[in-house]
Amino acid sequence: MKLIYDGECSFCTRLAHSLQNRSIQPIEILSYHSLSEEVLKKIHPQLTRDKCKGEVQIIQDGNRFPGFFGVRVLLWNVRIVRYFVWILYLPLIPFLGMSVMFLLKKFKKSLG
Repeated sequence: MKLIYDGECSFCTRLAHSLQNRSIQPIEILSYHSLSEEVLKKIHPQLTRDKCKGEVQIIQDGNRFPGFFGVRVLLWNVRIVRYFVWILYLPLIPFLGMSVMFLLKKFKKSLG
């Protein structure tokens, strides 16, 4: 599993490393700032710097999961939290989750 995120955001970096420390299986954490367009395309054909700039990207088993949907997939791999992730699949929760992700993206500089 690969987590591609904004490595220049201190809030994002702390959160990514916290998830990595609590993960059951290894998570490769990559900052999109250190990756060229060519490298991103090798990781997954749909990846671009613009997509990575817009939201976190999770690559698992050749599939790309952006934003809230990526976080939802990632949390299945995190100790203790994995027992509650099913809640994120309930009706209307994705709309709430996408809204939270939008707000986090908008205010991440003030969170860091």
